[in-house]
Amino acid sequence: MASVETNSDALDVTQAINQQIITKVKYLRRFNDAISNHRDREIYQLLDNQRYAKEIEHREQQPNDKGVMNLVDDLADQLSNYLSENLIKYLGKTYPFFYYEEYQTGHYRIYFGNWWDRHQFGELDVLNVRFSFDQTEYEKLRTAFELSRDNKRYNSERINKISSENDRLQDLIDHQREREERKEALQEQLKDISSRSGIWESSRNKESRQELVEQLQKLEDQEDESRNAVQTIKDNERVVLSLSKENTILSYEQKSIVDTFGSFEDFELANRNLYANYLESLNETNGKQVDSDEQ
Repeated sequence: MASVETNSDALDVTQAINQQIITKVKYLRRFNDAISNHRDREIYQLLDNQRYAKEIEHREQQPNDKGVMNLVDDLADQLSNYLSENLIKYLGKTYPFFYYEEYQTGHYRIYFGNWWDRHQFGELDVLNVRFSFDQTEYEKLRTAFELSRDNKRYNSERINKISSENDRLQDLIDHQREREERKEALQEQLKDISSRSGIWESSRNKESRQELVEQLQKLEDQEDESRNAVQTIKDNERVVLSLSKENTILSYEQKSIVDTFGSFEDFELANRNLYANYLESLNETNGKQVDSDEQ
């Protein structure tokens, strides 16, 4: 026999639904008020109360209420655009070497520097107040700092290797006439040995013949390489120019970080603490912020 729901059970369900609706409405009203008055710090608290409690209030075990916080998920791009106004102003003072481009609503590319040939360095995650750096570019910068401790530059080893290769190729070009004369001499020696070889050729003659053949082959290989040497040198010079430019850009980036933070380690520390530092700054710039127990 099917069970029949009692009036008491129905009342309990109704109360639970009503309570959830009241909670959601209260959350949205608070969110709307914070948006209307540009209380960015409170907005960040409403977006992630767990992180806010941990990093700002230094309280653990503060779970997020997913039942209300996902009410604004479909507004992520618009909220990011809205919150970027104060965040980018703050970053402009704290990270004066970063520049931002909104390539679609609420999505921002980061560029390092305003110099020639600058490149994209990652993206700014406004809602989570963090940088999403391009890992390839970031590791280049990290390595450049490590090498600088030994007065080395990021691409110096590669540049030296390519330059040595160009010197070798240029030497092949410069000594083409000497190779031709050497080949003629070796060919004459080979003819002479061949003319003196009978059916029972001595082992000494065989060794001499083989040595001459190997020397001639080596000269022929050098000649083949020298035919393409001019183009290879030009190609290598273009690579060296590109590597030198990259060294210069990295030196600009290193100087920017040192001038602002003192060291790469302090730069990384600032990145890790960006959320807390930024929200603390909002306490000063945005007036009174609603405390968590005023919800």
